[in-house]
Amino acid sequence: NIAAVIRRELHDRVRKKSFIIMTLATPVLFGALMIVPALLMVMKSEQVKVSVVDRTGWAGRMIVESKDVPSEHGDSDRIEQEAMKKASESTQFVLAPEGADLQALQEQILDRKLDGVMLLEPDEKEELKATYYAQNLSNTQLYGLLSGRLNQARLQQRLHKLGLDPAVANQLKGRVVMESVKVEKGGKTRKGNIFVDMLRPIMLAMVIYIMVLMYGVAICNGVLEEKNSKVVEVILSAVSPFELMMGKIVGIAAVGLLQYAIWFGLGAAVYLANPMNITSSSDGMWMKPIEMFVLVSYFLLGFVFYASLYAAVGATCTTQQEVQQWQMPVTFGLVIPFLLMLPTISSPNAGWVVALSLFPVTSPITMLLRVGAVDV
Repeated sequence: NIAAVIRRELHDRVRKKSFIIMTLATPVLFGALMIVPALLMVMKSEQVKVSVVDRTGWAGRMIVESKDVPSEHGDSDRIEQEAMKKASESTQFVLAPEGADLQALQEQILDRKLDGVMLLEPDEKEELKATYYAQNLSNTQLYGLLSGRLNQARLQQRLHKLGLDPAVANQLKGRVVMESVKVEKGGKTRKGNIFVDMLRPIMLAMVIYIMVLMYGVAICNGVLEEKNSKVVEVILSAVSPFELMMGKIVGIAAVGLLQYAIWFGLGAAVYLANPMNITSSSDGMWMKPIEMFVLVSYFLLGFVFYASLYAAVGATCTTQQEVQQWQMPVTFGLVIPFLLMLPTISSPNAGWVVALSLFPVTSPITMLLRVGAVDV
């Protein structure tokens, strides 16, 4: 009887056009979310014009004439580096005439003749005080360019006051590039990447969260629909309540695993096709076999647990509005680990994190976060 219910749930859901469309469309949408933002960031930016109002007598010329120095970072910042390069090429700094009216320049910002005005004033402590006026203050690339040029101008002025050769100062500057090496069980080591090691557990936990929530709610609504249409009374004349519930849960779990197997295959192809991916910055596979095993195991165990709760909600409610009200407390058990995601990744072996990974309500997501960060 359980096998018959499983076949019914599997065949009915897999053959639906909505399942086929979403199975094929979701990797395309996620691939677009991965690739399109990167392409937009590295595309040629719009021309930006910034007027520099100098009231120090020395800083304005340095700001306008200085060149932007590219930052020295690892592979994980390649997109940001390329975006900064494009922003530098499309930004024009113009020195305002001496005695320029700040109010008039602000009017030009409103008329879109200028994108911003940087006011430079003398400061007793720091030697230079800067104020930036603009309608758009959320352009992080432009803000980085402004900060870089200001720091360069301040450094050059201090070197001049101390009588130091700028060439010698440039040789003293620099940074130490620190490589990351992950130590694993058995004394094995591999080259790591901080960004990848932080992103991997989040991605694993997100898979569990979306899967359990999407199909758990589907079970809840399915039970409510069968209950209200009286179909469940006919089904229960042939099978027991336990057989019906177990068949529905296992059948829908099989649908979920099939869909995610397709998504993983297509998603891996899209990820490898992304020219801005960061797999080259670390050795080995992006996901280890043990992580895949834990992902499948905790999905199945977590899904059975939450699907039973969602089925109970659907069985006890009579309207869709009532179902939505009772779904919130159940869903909150999945939300709690995400609220504690960053401290969990930072301290994956802390006592309270271990406790949450053993508590059934929070275990599926918390354990995936731990496994993605360290060897558990």
